[in-house]
Amino acid sequence: MNARSKTLRTIRDACVVAAVAVLTVQGLRRYLGDRYLVPSDSMQPVLYGDPGCGDVVFVDKTARAAALGRGDLVVVESPQRPGHQLVKRIAASGDDALCWVDIFKGDVWLGENAQQMRRQVKEPSDAMARSVTWAVAGARSRSAALLDLQAAASAADGWALPPMASDLAAARAELAATKHATRHRVGAASALPRGTIGTRRPVDASFVDVLGGRDQAGEDVMVADCGAAIAVAGRPAALLMSIDSTDFATTFVWIAERDLLQVWVDGREVAEQRGALGESWGGEASFGRLDGRDFVMLGGEHCYVLATPGASVHPRPRTWLHVGVVGDGATTLRSMRVFRDVYAYRDPVTSVGEDRPWPKFVPPGHWFLLGDNAFDSRDSRQFGAVPTDAFLGAPKWVIGPWGRARTLAR
Repeated sequence: MNARSKTLRTIRDACVVAAVAVLTVQGLRRYLGDRYLVPSDSMQPVLYGDPGCGDVVFVDKTARAAALGRGDLVVVESPQRPGHQLVKRIAASGDDALCWVDIFKGDVWLGENAQQMRRQVKEPSDAMARSVTWAVAGARSRSAALLDLQAAASAADGWALPPMASDLAAARAELAATKHATRHRVGAASALPRGTIGTRRPVDASFVDVLGGRDQAGEDVMVADCGAAIAVAGRPAALLMSIDSTDFATTFVWIAERDLLQVWVDGREVAEQRGALGESWGGEASFGRLDGRDFVMLGGEHCYVLATPGASVHPRPRTWLHVGVVGDGATTLRSMRVFRDVYAYRDPVTSVGEDRPWPKFVPPGHWFLLGDNAFDSRDSRQFGAVPTDAFLGAPKWVIGPWGRARTLAR
């Protein structure tokens, strides 16, 4: 075989290999999985969107639409722009008994008919996986200015927080209804009780994105469903964690040495639980308000939930979060993250005069889809329910850029 024949054979073989590779890749992309560049902010902060450097998501094409339900992420063909894809979250399904959907006070409401709508109540442990960061303590965080840590002193491993009171009786007095009213009066210097750390201002619908930047969309919208996750070193005599609204303050009092959890409303005890954790507490706690209930999670092992014990009077209550300790010495706070629930929103102005006003019926074989970033998303609020036939796949992982690679929570 001469040199020319060898060259032609090599070129032929290379072309065959290339063709097989292309066909294989295209087959895998068509039937098994594909990648999707997130081009917009509609799913912030769970997905970072940008036409050039947005998250690259692996989409599982083997997923079946029939196996997906409320809360799941999906990629669908755009109902308004053929050839374009959208990634959204299922808020309601027409194949469920609860096939009517509404949005009210930041939450999704579902019902079997338009006259019997109920807010969808999530369990705290489930909601935490999708919680939205509002502020993080620390010099490197651009959101740290939203937190008031003046009562604590900088320490090598965090912040040294002195006790707000020497005993629980003194702490009760500091959190009493009269003190609450004084802190929340118009023109008050601070809504935080003396000796505590927490949010410098009420929590709103803005958020911290995946890159650590703060998105100000929703900054003028106050939220009630919010909380804080903290980690402390050691065991203070008592750790006080408060959800403090303009109406009342719910305080979880954790006394680790006695394995005792108390709930106060404006300093008055309303509930108590003994034998929560024993010796297993490692210094981590999360607390907050979610879907009309207040909760505290001690580590990852114990969750205590109760119906919000105070009465709401203000039509638009504002909410602060604060932490204090009781004891003889300072307690080291290792970290603090303030979060909020995913906020659902419908514009009350543009909703007036719609042909089919809220609540909306979701037909069988359709999904009502919402973007997590309610203030920058075009979704079923504008174009209505989407046929499940438009389903292209389920997002599973962020595969690029490499530094942002992660598994997507449900």
